Amino acid sequence: MLFFTSEETGGNEKQTLESIYRRYGKKMFTAAYRISGSVQDAEDAVQTAFIKISKSLKRLNVDDEDAMRGYVLTVAKNEAYNIIRSRKNEISVDELQDISDGDEGFEIKVAEGAEFKTAISIMRQMDDKYRAPLYLHYVMGYSLRDTAKQLDRKEKTVRVQIERGLQILKKRMKEAGYES
Repeated sequence: MLFFTSEETGGNEKQTLESIYRRYGKKMFTAAYRISGSVQDAEDAVQTAFIKISKSLKRLNVDDEDAMRGYVLTVAKNEAYNIIRSRKNEISVDELQDISDGDEGFEIKVAEGAEFKTAISIMRQMDDKYRAPLYLHYVMGYSLRDTAKQLDRKEKTVRVQIERGLQILKKRMKEAGYES
C-alpha cells in the first residue's frame, strides 16, 4: 500500500501507519471482503479505513494490541458496509451465510439484495453488546471462546448476548416482512 501523507505528518506517524498496515492489513482486507464479497470493494474499504485511521492516529494507543486490532477491523468493516450502502442498486447477493443459534435452529437465509440490506441495517442499529458478538461469531467466524476473549467478556455472557441478538434480529426481520 502506498501512503500519501501531508507535510504535517511526521516521520513517526508514517512509520506507525506502515506498521499498522503490515500488522493488520490482511485481516482488514479479509473482514472487508467477507462483507462486500468483492476484492475491489474490500481494497477500497481498507484504503478508506487507513485514511480515517491516519486522521485519528494521535488519539490511538497503538501499543494496546487488542484495542488496535478491534479498532482497525471495525473501521474496515464499517467502510465495507458504507460501500455496500452506496451501491445499493448494484448489489446482487445470492445468500448471506446461514446463521444458526444451535438451540432453536434459527436460520436466516438471505436470497435477495433487499433482504441482505435489511439484515445489515438491523444489525447496525442493535446495541453494541449484541451487534459485536453476533458479528465476530457469525460473520468473522470466531469461536465462542475467541469472541469472548476479543470482547473481554465471559463466554457465558457472550453466549447469552448472541442468543438475545439473534432473537432481536429474527423479530425485526419478521417485522420487516421476511420469514426465517
